[in-house]
Amino acid sequence: MYLENITCPQDVKKLDIKQLKVLCDEIRQYLLDVVLDNGGHLASNLGVVELTVALHYVFDDADKILWDVGHQSYVHKILTGRKDQLKTLRQKDGLSGFCCPSESEKDAFVSGHASNSVSAALGICQARDMQNQKFDVVSVIGDGALTGGMVYEALNNVNKKNMLVVLNDNNMSISKNVGNVSMTLSKLRLASGYNKFKYGMTKFLSAIPLVGKFIVKFFGAVKNFFKSLFGSNTFFSNFGIKYIGPFDGNNVKKMVKILKSIKKQLNRPILLHVVTKKGKGYAPAEQNPQDFHGVSPKNQDKKQYSFSSALGEELSLLAQQNDKICAVCAAMPSGTGIESFAKNHPDKFFDVGIAEQHAVTFSAGLAKNGMKPFVAVYSTFLQRAYDQILHDVCIDKLPVTFCIDRAGFVGQDGETHQGLFDLSYLGSMPNMTIIAPKDVNELKQALKFAIDFDAPLAIRYPKDCDVCFEQSQFEYAKWQYLLDNGGEISIFAVGPNCNKIAMQVAQNSQQKINVINASFVKPTDKKMLLSRINDKKWIVMEENQSSGGLGQNILSFVSQFKTKPQIKIVAVDDKFVRHSSIQEQLSENGFDMQQLKNMIE
Repeated sequence: MYLENITCPQDVKKLDIKQLKVLCDEIRQYLLDVVLDNGGHLASNLGVVELTVALHYVFDDADKILWDVGHQSYVHKILTGRKDQLKTLRQKDGLSGFCCPSESEKDAFVSGHASNSVSAALGICQARDMQNQKFDVVSVIGDGALTGGMVYEALNNVNKKNMLVVLNDNNMSISKNVGNVSMTLSKLRLASGYNKFKYGMTKFLSAIPLVGKFIVKFFGAVKNFFKSLFGSNTFFSNFGIKYIGPFDGNNVKKMVKILKSIKKQLNRPILLHVVTKKGKGYAPAEQNPQDFHGVSPKNQDKKQYSFSSALGEELSLLAQQNDKICAVCAAMPSGTGIESFAKNHPDKFFDVGIAEQHAVTFSAGLAKNGMKPFVAVYSTFLQRAYDQILHDVCIDKLPVTFCIDRAGFVGQDGETHQGLFDLSYLGSMPNMTIIAPKDVNELKQALKFAIDFDAPLAIRYPKDCDVCFEQSQFEYAKWQYLLDNGGEISIFAVGPNCNKIAMQVAQNSQQKINVINASFVKPTDKKMLLSRINDKKWIVMEENQSSGGLGQNILSFVSQFKTKPQIKIVAVDDKFVRHSSIQEQLSENGFDMQQLKNMIE
């Protein structure tokens, strides 16, 4: 009834506050219809419907709203002119599943990863003030992003800037929140009765003719005196931020009232603590918010083999035989498949929250004192801890094993989540060894190899695949033939997708083509390369940026020889790959049979 007429935030403001509840119900149903069909982040967006509507109802068109993390921004997209496009969510040439400034100026800042909004908002505020501009800045932080250390670096530099931080507290990241920050928020939630009483009493006293405002100021001063005397200030007040809350973030009328009050007095940094229900309005998501954090498209085919599941299962078995093995993750036990390890070995499992830098150095400490840590992490999130890998792990050559999930193309999550950089940045680090198993069986072999490997090791793989090759011998820095046709054309393939495509090309070509599984990306198998130095043509395939990848390392190696093959590299050019299906991303970047056949011919 109301949603069909919403094309911009100004349309929301035309509604009576009593009509907003109906609008929220319509938005929630629209989210369910679209996301359950198309796939995407469901539970987090169901939880912020009322909060988002209230923000756009109160704040002006010129104001900046930053979403952290960006996967809770679907309602924001609906209210900022992209309602009809939501059905293209995460599809090729459709809407991004995250905040994307190139998609809309209403997306104030890019946000795919967590914990960056307060820093960005603070920078925008600083630039605003330096240029004497007039607008408000709101950072909406939630879904576990408060466990990321970057938030506290930003809070430490707030410096009395006029800005609002809205803490969307749903007690979840993807899995349930962990650590002392979560415990602190729990204590603050328990104080909601006090806040309700304080709010009501202030309203009552202010209404007393002539002396009401004086009484409120007097009791406020008394309260602050005793707070400073007994050191009972709130956690956020220690950063110089006025803390307000907690309030029910799923009550749209209350949110509008509170936000209007805050906007009138936004002359200092304020943190508004709201409590929301992740998955609200959809019983299955309310009961299992972790399972409905992200849902797959309705008709998406399931892959036959899961690298993520294989990691958890194999590591659990290995830990039964070796009490030094432990597993570390950064708020992603389910996504990385390590959840089964956590259930079987709870005393050897550590979830540190959305804190990849800490996860890496914590693991370095474990290794330094004799343990064998395995860090389960997505490729895109590991890059947040570049310096910790280089400085805290590699310099001292500590035996930390990085199990890097979602390596290569990731499909609908798009440019902020592509795992297309790890081979390049890890390959540049001394003492680092990199393995790219061709299938789940080789992943298990790599994990067994890791146990006795006394140096930094990265094992990178996609979430899952639909191919499993014949088992081959697994040796350090040794590549294997998947197909030895005795020809003068060789394809060196990295990972399951590349090996699968290479085999398809070789088996459907009239020419004799050798397919070599380049499982050890670093160090490269120079003996294998030398044995094929008289080939006419080499094709190197890797789901990675071409810059700094295996292909360039091979080019550098063979440059010393006068006689060498013609070398073609199939990798990603110097660009960011936007969202579409994995198959579309492979084809668009040269990873398909026809384009390889053209290279060979």
